[in-house]
Amino acid sequence: MKNEIKILIVEDEVMIAQSMKMDLEYAGYKVYKYLTTGEEAIKFALEEKPNMILMDIHLVGEIDGIEAAKAITDKINIPIIFMTGYDESLIFERAQKLKPVAYLTKPVGIWNLKLIIDSIFS
Repeated sequence: MKNEIKILIVEDEVMIAQSMKMDLEYAGYKVYKYLTTGEEAIKFALEEKPNMILMDIHLVGEIDGIEAAKAITDKINIPIIFMTGYDESLIFERAQKLKPVAYLTKPVGIWNLKLIIDSIFS
């Protein structure tokens, strides 16, 4: 089952993205290449239709992760886990309007992710 779950990581901190990709693959999930901008995420998600997106909120580019997630979920239904290094109530409130699967503060542990992902797809 895990190999059938395709995950897209949208994270502009390369070391975090690479580590997360490696940890998720080691846990048995299929992980696409990671992307660093909201614009890339929208295009990729609409074309490839991953099963889940791990979306950083603060991204490089013109739009943030919340705007990218909204553009994606307006077109297709994909579970999204937001990740952020910032603990700001305004950002949290904006993100919650999209009804994400989870809203996690970095650093995000692989076992926390694994529990959330497995609960969605079991």
